[in-house]
Amino acid sequence: MPELTPLEVQKQSFNKSFRGFAADEVRAYLHLVAEELEHLLKDVELLARENQVMREEIAENSERERILKETLLSAQRVSEEMRANAHKEAELIVKDAELLSEKMIAQAMDRVSDLEKAIVDLKLERRAARNKVQSMLDTFQQMLILDAEHEANELPITQIHRKKSENR
Repeated sequence: MPELTPLEVQKQSFNKSFRGFAADEVRAYLHLVAEELEHLLKDVELLARENQVMREEIAENSERERILKETLLSAQRVSEEMRANAHKEAELIVKDAELLSEKMIAQAMDRVSDLEKAIVDLKLERRAARNKVQSMLDTFQQMLILDAEHEANELPITQIHRKKSENR
């Protein structure tokens, strides 16, 4: 069956017959069918594009997986070679590792000490900042209270005008 396009559906004509269908109704229905067909064709095209993108992603992922497997096999081979060499040089490595570990522990302890000192300094700064913010909040609170008191003591403009008139 050849593909049916929305334009073909809209342009389709029918022979007229006595007591046939109402041409306007057929035309309106064909128009609806054509719109739905166009919508479905767009959906199919979109899905086809998405399918192609997915297939390309799958191909890329398959290639990445192949590369990763090769890399893992290579790493395993290197690891086995290193183990064999390490066995031969085990005593030298152990001695060097002990010296290095002592040095690293000393450096790590120095770094821990520096970090602890920095943490204490940061806590002091945080406390100072918190106190400063609290002080500012207290000052703003006092300003709001004073403003509210001042506003409560203010006379409306009409009363001020009356007092001026009475004083004259």
